[in-house]
Amino acid sequence: MDIDFHFSTIYVLSRWAGFGAYNAKVIAAASEFVDDNVSNDLKIWATAKEVTPNGVIRYSGHDLWENLFNEEGNEQVWIPYHFLPGLEGETEQDKLICKKHGVLARELAERMRNISLDDPNYAFKLGIACHVYADTWAHQEFAGITSLANVVKDLVVDLFDGDGWKSLEELEEEIESIGMDLAAPLGHAAAIHWPDRPYAKWKSNLKFPDGRDNTEEFMEASLDIYSIMASLQCLPSTELPADKKALLLKAFQEIKEKDPEERNAKWLEKIHNNEFQFADFCDEDAKLEYHKYFILSDKDYPKQFYDSLDEHYDWVKSRLDAEGITRLE
Repeated sequence: MDIDFHFSTIYVLSRWAGFGAYNAKVIAAASEFVDDNVSNDLKIWATAKEVTPNGVIRYSGHDLWENLFNEEGNEQVWIPYHFLPGLEGETEQDKLICKKHGVLARELAERMRNISLDDPNYAFKLGIACHVYADTWAHQEFAGITSLANVVKDLVVDLFDGDGWKSLEELEEEIESIGMDLAAPLGHAAAIHWPDRPYAKWKSNLKFPDGRDNTEEFMEASLDIYSIMASLQCLPSTELPADKKALLLKAFQEIKEKDPEERNAKWLEKIHNNEFQFADFCDEDAKLEYHKYFILSDKDYPKQFYDSLDEHYDWVKSRLDAEGITRLE
C-alpha cells in the first residue's frame, strides 16, 4: 500500500475510532514513516543514531537501488515490515509467503488489541502495526525475498477505459530494463505497483487467475483495522457504521491517480473539507499534512518510533526462529 492508505486512510480510521486529531496524526505518521525510514536519507541517519543503542539504526524502508544490490538487507526490511510471513505450508519458501489472515497476521491483530493506551509508545506501536497489518492485504501471496514464489505470468489490468482487461507486457519490459529479475523477483516487483493501488482490478494466471479487486481488499483491511482501533477505545460497537463505509468506499473508487502522492493530496483535500464527517472536526483536521520528518522533528518521537520498530522486529524474528527460519539477524 502507499501513502494514501498508510497515512490518510489510517488517519481517517483513527479519527472515526475516537482518537483526537493530533494523536491520529501521530498514529498515521508512524504508519507512513515505516516506508520513509530509508538508509540513504542523511537526516534520518543523523537524527535517529542519537537515540538508538550504539548509534545503530533499524531501517524499515528501501529505495530501488537498495533492492537491486542488497539482498540480505532486503530481507531485514521486507520480511518483518511489508510482507509479513503467513507461516503456512511445508517449505521455508511457502512459510515466507505473505497471507492476509495468515498465522502471523492473526497474531499481530491480537497484539494490536492488547496495546495499552497508557503506554507512552502506543501511537508508534499502533501505527507501525497498522502498516504491517494493512500490507498483508496488498501484498498477499508474495514474499519479501527474491523467489520463484513471486513470479507473475500474463498480468492484465482493468484501466477503466471501457476496453476491459489489458496486457501490461510493456511494463514488464520496463522492469527488466532497470535490472529487476522477473524470473525470481523480489516481493511483488513482477506485478509492478498494481497490488498497492486501491482502485485497481488486476489478474495473473499464477497469482489471481480469477482477478483481484483491490478496492474490496482495501475495504476489508480498513474494516479490520477500524475494529481493532474501536476495541482499544472501548467503543460500544467495533463495526464501522454503514455511512462511514460508504464514504470510505467512495474515496477508494473515485481517487484513481497513478501517483501515490497525487492520490494522497485528494485524500487530504477530503479531510480538510470534512467529507469524512468527523464529529469533532477541528483546525488540526482542516490543516492536516504529512511530512516525512514529522517524527524526527520532535525531541521524544525518534526514540519512541525506533524502540517500537525494534520491538516489532524482535517479535517477528522470534516467531520465525521458532519455525526454524533464520533469515532475520
